[in-house]
Amino acid sequence: MSPVCFVDNDVILKLVACNLFWEAIGVLGLTSGDLRVRASTKYYFRSKPKNYPQAVREQAIAVVEQCQLIDDPPINGELQILQQVEGIDPGEGVLIAVTQTEPSFYLMTGDKRCLEALATAPQLVEVRQRLEGRVVCLEQLILRLIETQEFSKILTLVLPAREYDTALRAVFGSGERATRDNVLLGLREYIQDLRSKTEGLLVDI
Repeated sequence: MSPVCFVDNDVILKLVACNLFWEAIGVLGLTSGDLRVRASTKYYFRSKPKNYPQAVREQAIAVVEQCQLIDDPPINGELQILQQVEGIDPGEGVLIAVTQTEPSFYLMTGDKRCLEALATAPQLVEVRQRLEGRVVCLEQLILRLIETQEFSKILTLVLPAREYDTALRAVFGSGERATRDNVLLGLREYIQDLRSKTEGLLVDI
């Protein structure tokens, strides 16, 4: 049985912008039935991320509608603690808190500020233990896609969307002249840097 995967807004938008969302989910051996997204996400996509074109936001809503929607839990216990930690926004706090009920899960997030706060906040020791080796970042997914698919295809899809992510903008900075080896090296450096800042949270894939 596959683990469930809690997915944040940032990762959905960036992967949809690259037209790689479902390919990335496949890298983890998951299907739409394994995905968990906040019920409020599609309403957020309709109004908030103005830096993304309308077409991307509509595609992101279509993705959300194929996922299992989760309601935000009452604000008490762990969620209350999470929402008091600087660097963890309310949406990320909800996704982290609802992992309590799952014996096997991934947390797919593009919020590096949240992960760094999670790794260092002294009041989140138990949360860190639960999330250890279960967090998936965007760079890991792009890395695995390049390792398992034709580089030229991934390059063509990522280049128009690299402006939406700092790491992708840097790693694919050479544009059409980018090489597979250089992109892989850049992605691995970003992942290693995040590993060093997040104390074992990242999954090994």
